[in-house]
Amino acid sequence: MVVLDPESDCVVIRVVYDGPPEAGKTTSVRALAGSLGRPVFTPGQIEGRTVYFDWLDYTGGLFEGHRIRCQVVSVPGQSSLAPRRRALLRTADVVVFVADSRREALLGLPGYLQGLAGILSGVDPPPVGLVVQANKRDLPGAAPLDEVRRRLDDAALRVGIVESIAIDGSGVRETFVFAVRLALDRAREQLRSGRLQSERPRVGSGEELLAELKDAEGGALDLAAADGLRHTPLHEVGPSLAGQALADALAHEQAAPRPMGRVWRPAPAEEQPPRAPDPAVAGGLIWPPVNGRLILHETAGLPLRLERGAEGDWCGTAGGRWTVQAPAHAGFGDLERGRTALVDWARIHSASGDALSSERCIALAEDHGGGWRLWQIVREQESLRDVLERAEAGAPAEAARALAACVDHFLEAARFFPRAACRLPLTLAGVAASHPRAPFIGLMPAPAFVRPPEPCPEPLARDLLARELGPHLARLLGGRDAILEALARLPLHEGGAATDLLRERWATS
Repeated sequence: MVVLDPESDCVVIRVVYDGPPEAGKTTSVRALAGSLGRPVFTPGQIEGRTVYFDWLDYTGGLFEGHRIRCQVVSVPGQSSLAPRRRALLRTADVVVFVADSRREALLGLPGYLQGLAGILSGVDPPPVGLVVQANKRDLPGAAPLDEVRRRLDDAALRVGIVESIAIDGSGVRETFVFAVRLALDRAREQLRSGRLQSERPRVGSGEELLAELKDAEGGALDLAAADGLRHTPLHEVGPSLAGQALADALAHEQAAPRPMGRVWRPAPAEEQPPRAPDPAVAGGLIWPPVNGRLILHETAGLPLRLERGAEGDWCGTAGGRWTVQAPAHAGFGDLERGRTALVDWARIHSASGDALSSERCIALAEDHGGGWRLWQIVREQESLRDVLERAEAGAPAEAARALAACVDHFLEAARFFPRAACRLPLTLAGVAASHPRAPFIGLMPAPAFVRPPEPCPEPLARDLLARELGPHLARLLGGRDAILEALARLPLHEGGAATDLLRERWATS
């Protein structure tokens, strides 16, 4: 629902707080309001439970020269009010999911989040960012953060995680600042694509939102809100220190250009590694919008050690789950040159579509000495090489199935990779061992080395595959006959191509 209000010269975004009943949504909104010195409007409660919403309005910071107005709304958690919850979630530019992080409460978290994802999937693109506020970290039984992450992995969603103790405000402001950045990433993409509307927001106050909900529901949920309306005030107390800190954080959302003519030189190899990007990278300097920042948020919390390669690249692994690389020849002395390179690289990524694995991002981050450097971050996935190396220690039947799958996936990749917007290296290490397609999971060529794609006819693909398989087949040579027998027992559509290729290859060994 992000709009650019010409009357107030504000970009208006909506941050919606969701979560199970009694997870801490209202407590979080009130703690945030207290830190900002703003009132909360809460129409209708039953035994202290929100039945409509909590509303908080805050203006601070700048976006593309316009002030940022945040409409903060929490939804009711009761199952009887699910239609009201869904209606409010569909207006979100970002969702803060407040989760009770105690072990017993985490069991239903994946299902709840998948239901939320289903609601958000109906919202027009760009995607709505999702931040999980792991609440109640002070209580006995709070699960370790790694366990919370595993539960989120079960939901198969890209989310950011921030810990909190909402009852005393710990982590609430940090969650909000991160959520606002995600919403502004969405707004910036809408502005870039011409979809950002210039108009007065349809809802400008809690009272107007209440009237809109009542009109849309036609009294269908009146019974759940039967105790009438009331305000839950947090008195105007003037700007607080936390509020000023938030304004300062958002005021620098835009990266200020460096003065022209300023000299920047990359650090020599013996000096410290470049400064890796973090979740506070300014909007417009990260791709893809929203999900890219969520990836940065995850990797920033993982241990990272960078090493310099022979070609000048800096590369490392974050937490054993992500490959992080700063390509050589991707440092820039001023912001605008770096931004141009980022945009060009992002276009190549975007135009490559399904030929690329989806869990990757690129970012332009400030470097030591005042320059800027491009980075790419790619989720590590099981490759065809990994499958073969594991199968080498197994029984002949396992090796046969692995070889058959690798041949099939490699040849599929040879048909698929030329659809990318640049030439992708076709190797066993760069092809995902996934069905039904075999996307490229390696590092993209650096901007300075991008070449146009070329078709890969099957004879050429088979020659490439034979060379790639060479070391593996040499190690499997002792079990050749048993493996070929196991391949012969597979259905023809599974093992036929592999059988032909391996018989030919092993005949020359």
